[in-house]
Amino acid sequence: MAALLTRGVPVITTVSTVKDNLSRLERWIDRNLTAGVDRMLVFVDDRDDTQTAEALNAHRSVVAVDAATWWGDDFSPRLNARQRVNANAALAVLRDSDPQGWLFHIDGDEVLHLDKQRLQGLADDVEAVLLSPLEALAQWEWPNDEVTVFKRLLADEELNLLHLLGRLERPDNSSYFRGHTVGKAGMRVSTDAWLDIHRVVDESRTPVAAHRASWLQVLHYESHTLEEFARKWSNHLTSGHRLVARSERRRLASAMQAEGWKEWPTELADQVCRELFAATALDDREGLERLGLLVTPALPQRPTGPAPGDPHLDRIEEQLAVLASTDKSRFWLGAPPSDS
Repeated sequence: MAALLTRGVPVITTVSTVKDNLSRLERWIDRNLTAGVDRMLVFVDDRDDTQTAEALNAHRSVVAVDAATWWGDDFSPRLNARQRVNANAALAVLRDSDPQGWLFHIDGDEVLHLDKQRLQGLADDVEAVLLSPLEALAQWEWPNDEVTVFKRLLADEELNLLHLLGRLERPDNSSYFRGHTVGKAGMRVSTDAWLDIHRVVDESRTPVAAHRASWLQVLHYESHTLEEFARKWSNHLTSGHRLVARSERRRLASAMQAEGWKEWPTELADQVCRELFAATALDDREGLERLGLLVTPALPQRPTGPAPGDPHLDRIEEQLAVLASTDKSRFWLGAPPSDS
C-alpha cells in the first residue's frame, strides 16, 4: 500500500468541478490516470445528479462528491466561485491527510501532459508550476474520440503570418485558440498558497511565481468535435458561468441564446449548430499542417501492471464528507459572491 509514496516520483492529485455524462467522465479519468495522475478529486456539479458521483467512486484513485450533498442550500450561482471553493477545500483536506506531491486544478476536458521525473527534480523553493495548453484540433469527428493532433501557442511571427493570410481575425493566440491560452496551474500541497482557476495565489489573491518549462503542458479537448461543441455550449448556458473572455466567445454565447432555439424543429437546430461549429471552431487541418504549426504529442500507453494502492484515499473521502456539512466561506478566496 505504501508504494504510492515510495516509488521515487511525486504524488500527483487533480481537483475538478465537472458536469458531463458518465461515459465521457470515465474516458477523461482514464486519460489522466494513464498520463500519470495518482488520484483525482471530482466534484460533480449537478444537484439533480447523485448517481454519477457514486459510479465514479467505484473507480480506483477517484474520490467523487455530488453537488446536492456538498452544497446543500448554499449552491453559488457562479461556476467560477464553485470551482474555487471546491479546489481549496480539496487542498485543505490534502494538507491534513497527505501533504506530499502536487495538486493541479483542471477541467473535465483537460488532461495533464508532463514529465513526473522532472517535476520531482524541481528545487524545493519552486512552489508552483504553469502548464502550457495544447488545444485539440477541431474536426467534425475523431475516430473513437482519440485526438492525435493539437495546436500549440504560436509566436508573434506565426500569428502575423496567419493574420495576413486571412486565417485569423487578429494576430494573437486568443484569436487562434478557442479555449484559454493562459494554461493551468499546479502547486506543492505543502505550500502556503491557494488555487485559483488558472493560477496559484497568496491570501491577497496575488499570483505566486510559477515555473514554466516545455515539459509542463495540459491537453485541452475544447470543442474538438461537433458533438463536443454542442455539449460544451449547452453546459455553458446552464452553469451560471458568466463569460468575461474575448468578444468572439461572448458573441457565440449570445447566438446560442437566440429565441429561435426554443422554436426551431430539431433538424433546423442541428443544422444551425453545424454551421456555427464550422464558422467558429472547425480547424483547417491541411492548411495548418502544411505550415508546420501542429504538434503530435507522444501520449503514454495504458500501464499493464496493477495500479499501486493509495493509503490516503479513504481518509480524503471521509474528510470531504465532514466538510460537506460545514461553512465553506474560508475557501472563497475573498468575499463570497452575491446571489444577485
